[in-house]
Amino acid sequence: MIPIQDARNIFTKAVVGVYEENIPAPSFLRSFFTTKTAVTKEVSIEVRRDTEKIAVDVLRGTDGNRNQFTRHSEKIFVPPFYNEYFDITALERYDRAFGHPEAGDYPTIGLLADEVGGKLLKLRNKIERAKERQCAQVFETGIVELKNGDNIDYKRRAESLVDLGSGGYWSDPTAPVEDQLIAGAKFIRNKGKNVYPELVLVLSSEGWANLKRTNWFDNEAKFVKVTLLDVNMPAQVGATGAVYAGRMTAGAYIYNVYLYDEVYTDETGTTKPYLPTNKAVILPVQGHSFLMQHAGVPAILADTTQAEFNEYIGMIAGEYYVNNYIERKRKAHIFELYSAPLALPVSVDMIYTMQVLA
Repeated sequence: MIPIQDARNIFTKAVVGVYEENIPAPSFLRSFFTTKTAVTKEVSIEVRRDTEKIAVDVLRGTDGNRNQFTRHSEKIFVPPFYNEYFDITALERYDRAFGHPEAGDYPTIGLLADEVGGKLLKLRNKIERAKERQCAQVFETGIVELKNGDNIDYKRRAESLVDLGSGGYWSDPTAPVEDQLIAGAKFIRNKGKNVYPELVLVLSSEGWANLKRTNWFDNEAKFVKVTLLDVNMPAQVGATGAVYAGRMTAGAYIYNVYLYDEVYTDETGTTKPYLPTNKAVILPVQGHSFLMQHAGVPAILADTTQAEFNEYIGMIAGEYYVNNYIERKRKAHIFELYSAPLALPVSVDMIYTMQVLA
């Protein structure tokens, strides 16, 4: 048998080990965002909309052209805070491991650690889905909608949110699809200042089925089925939730087509798509800056050098923080998972959204 105080330490380390070994793969929309962490409660981004002014020559010996860099804005946000927890005393093995001072043994503790680690992974997956939903909202409207009503609006330009309208929807075989795709690419090039002509088109299976029935697709799209190994997009290749359909050209631009039909279950038990089936999103393959920024989360920290007030609340940096404690009033052993992520589209003008079906 293991002394109970040693068993608890072994158990906690084992749980964290099991949890860390089972990190789920990132989802598709999330893969466009670079992960960053901070120890602060707030996060900030600085948006500077660049220009493409050309240099003008001057006579030697005269004054040069003075440049000023003043048009920028820093925005500060408090990311949403997620706290998912469960009571492990409800598990059958808990009493065998910790029910009395001589209860613990290595096999029982190992099995309990595996079970708790698996449940923590389920909690992590819930938060991962919330991150994916944030990314979808950024791509759909530019507004991250939060349960507490404190929505975050990134002020996307109106011309980046397009309803193709009657005659333009892809359910109409005569829709001017190439002109529509060129318009999206030109917005990202001219407003977003992205110089790369290769783009990603994300749409639903329904949108794709309608697109393939258009006259443009049949006659001019130059659609090519290629494998993911032929596509230089490593972040998306390793992601899950989308199917790569192939490549097509529109004007001077190359489009990589991804079909995305993923759904989630909201707090009411209703199944919903991350992205509406009647919309399509255009993104650049490279040159963009989208961040999944994680703020610090509160944790109880110990200061063994202090005899009095030897615990305090501090901020911990990281994507996730695992905590466990005994809740004396309820006689419960709680494991909880914290995270404070926020999808930040620094390159907000490199997103173009079209309503392609009625």
